[in-house]
Amino acid sequence: MKYKNYIRMGLLAMAFGTVTSVFTACEDDIVISNKDNGKLETVDGVYGMVKSLAGARELTAISVFGDKAASGHVYFELTKAADKDVTVTFTVDQAALDAYNDAHNTSYTMYPNVSLANGGTATVKSGEKKSAPVELTIQAGGSIGSTYAVAVSATANDGVEMSAANQAYIYLVKPQPAIPDSKKGDILTHCFVEVNDENILNLGEYTMKKSGKPFFDVVSIFAANINQDTETGRVRVFCNDKVSFLLENADKFIRPLQAKGIKVVMTILGNHDEAGMGNLSEAAAKDFAKELKAYLDIYGLDGIDFDDEYTSYNNSNPSPGFETRSRANFARLVYECRQVFGDKLIGVYEYGSLDSPDGEVEGMKVGDIVDYMTYGYYQNQNPEGAFGREESHFENLPKSKYAPLPWKINDELNGGWSGFDKSKFQKVKDEGYGIQMFYNPKPLVYQYYTLLSEISKVLFDDEVEWSGKYWSRIGEAYQGKMLGYEDLVGEWKVTSSNSLFTYVDEEGNPRWWDWKGSQEFEKNVIIEKDEEGTGYVVYNWGTFPEITGKYPMHCDYYNGALLIYPQTIHEGDAEDPATYKTHFGTYSKNFQWKAYPNYDDYYMDGAIAPNGDMHIYGLGNRWAINPYKYVGGEIETDIFPDVPYFVSENYTMKKVR
Repeated sequence: MKYKNYIRMGLLAMAFGTVTSVFTACEDDIVISNKDNGKLETVDGVYGMVKSLAGARELTAISVFGDKAASGHVYFELTKAADKDVTVTFTVDQAALDAYNDAHNTSYTMYPNVSLANGGTATVKSGEKKSAPVELTIQAGGSIGSTYAVAVSATANDGVEMSAANQAYIYLVKPQPAIPDSKKGDILTHCFVEVNDENILNLGEYTMKKSGKPFFDVVSIFAANINQDTETGRVRVFCNDKVSFLLENADKFIRPLQAKGIKVVMTILGNHDEAGMGNLSEAAAKDFAKELKAYLDIYGLDGIDFDDEYTSYNNSNPSPGFETRSRANFARLVYECRQVFGDKLIGVYEYGSLDSPDGEVEGMKVGDIVDYMTYGYYQNQNPEGAFGREESHFENLPKSKYAPLPWKINDELNGGWSGFDKSKFQKVKDEGYGIQMFYNPKPLVYQYYTLLSEISKVLFDDEVEWSGKYWSRIGEAYQGKMLGYEDLVGEWKVTSSNSLFTYVDEEGNPRWWDWKGSQEFEKNVIIEKDEEGTGYVVYNWGTFPEITGKYPMHCDYYNGALLIYPQTIHEGDAEDPATYKTHFGTYSKNFQWKAYPNYDDYYMDGAIAPNGDMHIYGLGNRWAINPYKYVGGEIETDIFPDVPYFVSENYTMKKVR
């Protein structure tokens, strides 16, 4: 069989470190040039392609930071399995770069001091289609701010016929200043960002008032996935389109954070098949660690953290390459990662009894291997687990590597300000823990500088400032407004994306509560200053403005937030003997909308967004706060007989005047 080498122009992204291997779900197949498409249709033709690991696209830049070297990775792939070993030789090729410049009207200069591992040779073994990867090492040098290129061509021996359309693989290279130090104390701040919804650039807009350093030290891209390749049986990285978009545009989304001293890592999350962190064989763990290293290199990431959720473990009959789930297997994975990661970060999110590594591998204890571990219950829901655990639970893990108080800063149940207590953060500091973790910020919903300032005063004796800039997920920048007490006064239109309504059967019987589309309050809400000038009097809130328009609620103001809580809005008197209270309510088992007085201590947190809107969230998406009528101390349920729906949760308030 003759082999025709057909190499497509492409490129890699940024990389650091040592040799990596394997092939990923994020990678984009190389598009075959139209010049020679007819040859691909020959029955006996076998064509070779140069590809990059981890899915880098054409002309993605490799960044070289300070005096540190960077790396790229290429491999050779045949369109059909080889019937004998095929040896491939990669070469840094000036002629190929010249040809590229001529064809594309560019003037890239070849980057100096570049070398190929193993003399640039790789082998496609008989019966396989892919070669082992070859690492390209790019030493520090060049002028900061300039853009260079490296062209790599390939040839194959053993009688392989080269295509006339053979081209090179092009890397761009951008020298960058050294990444600055963000350290501001003994505690490292770490935030997981749900990149399906939010832009990691927003985390770089919060800085310390005294030093100007970023408040966040580490930002996690949440999340890529671990999956089993059904064709090969190998474990691989899978990136959805949102994660891929971010990685493929690393210059736009990752490099600006690193330039501020913020490390950017990527979370690996289980994804509903057999592949997980706790069941890989030693060989599979080695293989996967090398693939993860390729992601670090190609996209210039600063580390990987693991969250072992959502894996469908098959402990009774594991597939080849998998073993029964154990913490020891997880320990093996982080060990193999450490062997190839160099000084890159390794983190673990500890959610349950089996989803974290433990023990010793090849004489190394887990606590010596990982850089950080995060307790998995937000807002300190389990104080004994957060603060009372023995460090020996993880071999050699010191408090300096542990995050005992993960804080959810979003609109979910108990998120944001809910449950905020300075003493919790003071305890983290006083007891010598080294990491404060945050999860899932919603910067369009909350003005975080108020919340972060309160935390920072405890951890760092400093306040946090916000630039006022908000970044959309796709990278559009908007200038927000920092609003205060006076800005909440006025008239507001209130809508909700979540509304519940009761539907009836043909006999008129209520059957269940269900979702209804966006609804709005019957009347606009009026917010006035209270007598003290520190809180507010709020009229027309909720489903019954005839009650709340006559008997307004009192709300507090707290660091940019409007707090709405259960309260008595009218004590029975001679004019109106009924007592009215606002309560959290939801549907009951008998399909009635019912107040739950046991939630008297809860409140809704109305935070001002950068665009001036206010977003109010409470207990969960089936709850609303409404007035209830009390007669003789008993709630009259017939106050709601003709209400088709209740506007519940996810309130958005837009100022009318």
